[in-house]
Amino acid sequence: MNLILSNSREARPGIRRRTLSNRVEVGTFSLMVVSVLLALAVSLIYLAHANRTATRGYILKKLEIEKNDLRTQSEIWEQKVSEAKSLSAIEASGVLSKMVDVEKPIYLQAKAVAAD
Repeated sequence: MNLILSNSREARPGIRRRTLSNRVEVGTFSLMVVSVLLALAVSLIYLAHANRTATRGYILKKLEIEKNDLRTQSEIWEQKVSEAKSLSAIEASGVLSKMVDVEKPIYLQAKAVAAD
């Protein structure tokens, strides 16, 4: 039978329980290896996250440039369509058929400049 020291500082007979400290012995080398592995894991997770964020940034920038190019092309096409519509509308209105060429144009000369 083993004697167990209790908080009352008395020695009494009993059964000694096995604790974790009796079963596992951790040395300084083991702690260093675990801490280095933990630091390595955290740094790899951070690197993966930063890489994913940077990749998304590049993709977003590329899509923004593509969107701006498409918007510019859309504006150019809208302008061409409106020019085509306006010319066809003028030709179809009959205003051009009523116009005649001027044989002798009269030009006026300004004596004073109004915007000084």
